[in-house]
Amino acid sequence: MSEGTNEVGERALELLVEYGYGPKTEIEGCTEEEIAHLEDEFGVELPAAYKSCMRYIGNGTNGFLRGSEFTYPAPKYQREFAEDCINRWDELDFSLEETDFVFRGLQGSSFWFFNTEEGENPPVYLYMEDTKPELVADTFSEWLFSEIKAKGEKHN
Repeated sequence: MSEGTNEVGERALELLVEYGYGPKTEIEGCTEEEIAHLEDEFGVELPAAYKSCMRYIGNGTNGFLRGSEFTYPAPKYQREFAEDCINRWDELDFSLEETDFVFRGLQGSSFWFFNTEEGENPPVYLYMEDTKPELVADTFSEWLFSEIKAKGEKHN
């Protein structure tokens, strides 16, 4: 599979169905307008792998990542949430770059992000409370597929 293309979203959808989050009719993608709205709001061009994911599963995952903020419109608010989270820890020498995009938040203390300038399938970083971000996947698609598989095994 050529990562960074629509195949990322197609594969994510297939995996969600395979791991019990389907049928496909219960999983909903974002419209092109919703994706464009995210790009306009944050002044970035989102990586192809993320846009592909959003086209196929970005508006409803039928329980995948339940309890976290992942599906649209949540990404519109995650940057603000992330900055508030960082600001609670003044001694931490870290801030988000303008080109960082926060795509998932969890329980007020963690968030996942990538830098929109690090390619069509960028590395994913996790910030947890008062620690500097750590690299959790070399590519967005690697992160996405491993999350689906890990959560799916617990889901079934």
